[in-house]
Amino acid sequence: MSRFAYTIFCDDIRYEVNNKSSYMGILGTQMYLSAFPAVLPKLCAVITASTPTDRPFTSLKFKGNIGDTVLFDIDLDEDQVAKANQNQGAVEDPKGFMAQAAVTLSPLHLQEPGKLEITIIADGEKIECPGLNFGPTPEGMAIV
Repeated sequence: MSRFAYTIFCDDIRYEVNNKSSYMGILGTQMYLSAFPAVLPKLCAVITASTPTDRPFTSLKFKGNIGDTVLFDIDLDEDQVAKANQNQGAVEDPKGFMAQAAVTLSPLHLQEPGKLEITIIADGEKIECPGLNFGPTPEGMAIV
């Protein structure tokens, strides 16, 4: 297994009892808006990076930007990553280790169509991760 990453974009993250999370209004990789500039009251992203057990993370960075504008930059140091790896050791016969970052952008101002790019750097290596495209509503498509 090689390292990989993914992001779940949604309207809201709700933390439940027993260490559960509920994601409300899950999005794909494209969001259509009726006009620009636009303001989203809230956009959440849950970013997950995964690595094989024989190659645990030692450093990890999650970054989100639209163009040159950095929206978030989360840098986990070696101690934080080691603690996360230790907590996952409680799973019997794990297939890999995962690290997550949950981000809330509220409000999110969008001046023009573009892309929220997600960058993950693990141990100095970039892990590809899809982002979220913002674009105008195609002609004939109704936004509900």
